[in-house]
Amino acid sequence: MRRSALTIALLLIAACSKPETTPVRRASLNRTGGTTFEILPAEGQQPYCLAYSVNRAGLTRLLTMSQTNQSFECAANRPIGGHAFKTPFNEGPVRVYVFFSSQRLNAGSVSEELLEAPDRQALSVMSMRLHGNVALEALDFAPEEDVAPSLGRLIGEDAGIVP
Repeated sequence: MRRSALTIALLLIAACSKPETTPVRRASLNRTGGTTFEILPAEGQQPYCLAYSVNRAGLTRLLTMSQTNQSFECAANRPIGGHAFKTPFNEGPVRVYVFFSSQRLNAGSVSEELLEAPDRQALSVMSMRLHGNVALEALDFAPEEDVAPSLGRLIGEDAGIVP
């Protein structure tokens, strides 16, 4: 009897313990230059998104401007907006916030809530009043000086060099 009670207790403990999981990445940054980057949504995200950057001084920029002032359709593994975004080198590192939503969000309303947030460097979607199912991804980007390409010389048969 004692052995079966111990077995049951061990099974209960094993069932209640949480397995270690790695955080799900909703998006990633792809550096395209010293001060430029693309935002690539991951598979399985909500269909619409808005992206903002916030520097350490608190300067907040809406990266995804649309003519309708609403969120973009965001396809997985394709750059948001179809292009790279630029952050000024002299402003230092930025945190990029990407809001994924089940329905289109008004960028003006989200911007207003961001500006009212007490700490834009530690933002939480739970503290915002957004419609629909919304998830937030925070990514860090540190701009580097853009380096001009250097001119070299051709190598190989076309350059007149014979092996």
